[in-house]
Formats: sequence, C-alpha cells, structure tokens
Amino acid sequence: PEVITRTYRVTDTCGNVTDRTQTITIKDDTPPSVGLVYPVTVQCKGDVPAPDTRLVSASDNCSTPTVRFLSDVSDGKTCPEVITRTYRVTDTCGNVTDRIQQITIEDTTDPSISGAADITVSCSAQIPAANKSLINASDNCSTPVVSFLSDVSDGKTCPEIITRTYRVTDACGNVTDRIQQIT
Repeated sequence: PEVITRTYRVTDTCGNVTDRTQTITIKDDTPPSVGLVYPVTVQCKGDVPAPDTRLVSASDNCSTPTVRFLSDVSDGKTCPEVITRTYRVTDTCGNVTDRIQQITIEDTTDPSISGAADITVSCSAQIPAANKSLINASDNCSTPVVSFLSDVSDGKTCPEIITRTYRVTDACGNVTDRIQQIT
C-alpha cells in the first residue's frame, strides 16, 4: 500500500503553532474486473487458436490492468479433448483475476473415400481378392485406417452380384464405407 502523511498547521495571531498529521493509506485490495472469454470448438488439434490476450476485456478501480496468457491444460482425452486455457489479469497492486476459456477439439467429420470401382467378371474364379490398396482415403485431422468388412452375395447366379464393403475409420471413430459391386 501507499501511505501519504498529510500535515495541517494551525497558527494563532500570536504565532503559536499546532501541527496535526493525518495518515492516508491507499490500499487497493479489489481485484480487476474481467469480461467473459467465450468457449471455442474446433475440429482438429491444428485448428486450436493461439492464445490472444486481446480477447480478454479487463478494467480496474485504480489502474490499468495487464493481461497475460498463463497456461493451456489438456484433459488428456481424445474425441473430444478439452483444453482449459487460463489468462491472468493483474493490477498494479498485484491483485489478480484469472479467466478460463474452454477449447473443445471434436472431430465430427467423416473421412473421404474413393477407389475400388465396380467390376464385371466372366466367372466366379475371376473374382479378385479384397485389396485395401485400391482405396484412397483422407481425413481432416488424422490418417484414416482402411479395413475390408465383407463380401455379400445376392445368392443368385447368372448374374450374381457380390457387394464388397471397405470401411475407413479416423482417429475419432468417424467412418465412411465404400461399396464395390462385383457382377
């Protein structure tokens, strides 16, 4: 705190003097006021915005407070992952207010898939084996995994149609299936 000593002097007509002191203590113990920092949801970890102290509006009763980024702490989970971002606002007397921003990383976009075009063969001996390398897959956040699910025959002959299914799964469990018809 700052201490001001104010002295008053009273003098009578004969020159007699009396001093009186007043001690004024300025002690700011009121923390700064801070506005809300709104939550953010993004698709991928790479989409998490950098800390930005300009998002934090702050005021103080006695001084202009300073805003600084304090930390990002992950909950350690995935799909979704929640990051708790903390900003700290401090006035000139050391009073502090922390403001939390919640950032949620939640990939809800299915992977893209192409390839494995429909084919026609003359006889069942010519049906090719399932081949995951025929599948082209991509995802907005991770490297997707291609798997062969099944071959299902329609049970007919001349023609028989086999429905071959490939599945692409991203790191958050979003899936896209690709159907290949073999006649």
